[in-house]
Amino acid sequence: MLVFSGICEEIGVPLAKEKTVGPVTRLTFLGIDIDTEEFRLRIPDDKLVKMVVCLKNLVGKRKVTLHELQSLTGTLNFVCRAVRPGRAFLRRMYDAMCGIREKHHYIRITKSLREDMLTWLHFLENFNGETFFPESEWLSSDTLNLFTDSSGNGLLGCGAYFAGQWVYFGWPKAWENKSILADITFLELVPIVIALELWGFRFSNKRLLLHVDNMALVRILNTCTSKSKRVMSLIRPLLMVFLKHNIVFRATHVRSQDNGICDSISRQQWERFRQLAPEADENPLNVPNNIIEKIYSMKLTD
Repeated sequence: MLVFSGICEEIGVPLAKEKTVGPVTRLTFLGIDIDTEEFRLRIPDDKLVKMVVCLKNLVGKRKVTLHELQSLTGTLNFVCRAVRPGRAFLRRMYDAMCGIREKHHYIRITKSLREDMLTWLHFLENFNGETFFPESEWLSSDTLNLFTDSSGNGLLGCGAYFAGQWVYFGWPKAWENKSILADITFLELVPIVIALELWGFRFSNKRLLLHVDNMALVRILNTCTSKSKRVMSLIRPLLMVFLKHNIVFRATHVRSQDNGICDSISRQQWERFRQLAPEADENPLNVPNNIIEKIYSMKLTD
């Protein structure tokens, strides 16, 4: 640091001593405490309290001014410096502000905007302000690659596989001959939701690559939105898991022929499954009850 200061003095570059620190392993930068020994980021408590108060003031309103929404998105965007998955719950707020120029003009709080605010509120009220540095690279190891698959046959179901563990969920009998079984995008989303409930803690502060053999769902996952109310009813809780565990994710398309393990699970082709994944656990994991209840409560028709 002394050498650097000396060089600056020699070439005439002014330094603000009150803003110059180092070398240190912990400092505050742009309002966030950074600890390079523990690889930890911390958002000050006063800023968290401010955000919760702001959300509570706005979430019950039918309309808010452009200035109010700009103030809210600014504070929430601050959190996203440390919790990147939260950006998915800001996009609709920014979209709502497009074309609005005067700060006193009002913006209607739609159902989607309110749900995003409630998601933020729930997260922040249970957030201790600390998170860890995410992995800096997209890893190719199968420990951070999640494969899933679903069958459109009402007598079958869906499956997911991760690092030797696997899960199978059979479609409810009430779905037989109903339009919900024709919604393959929704069906392909179900095992992803199940998988994140089971293994989300193992992906904490990691980058996760979702391998999906449905292009429509790949786009939905990467944009975090869909026009389908049925699909969005699962997208929101899924994103909440990503937010809770600070998981940075993206979806990529996988050809069906390259997704044999999960394809065999969803089709109950157990002999083929054992041939493709001899290292897999003997028994599947149980699907969490809260997810079963969520799936069984889905509307059977559009």
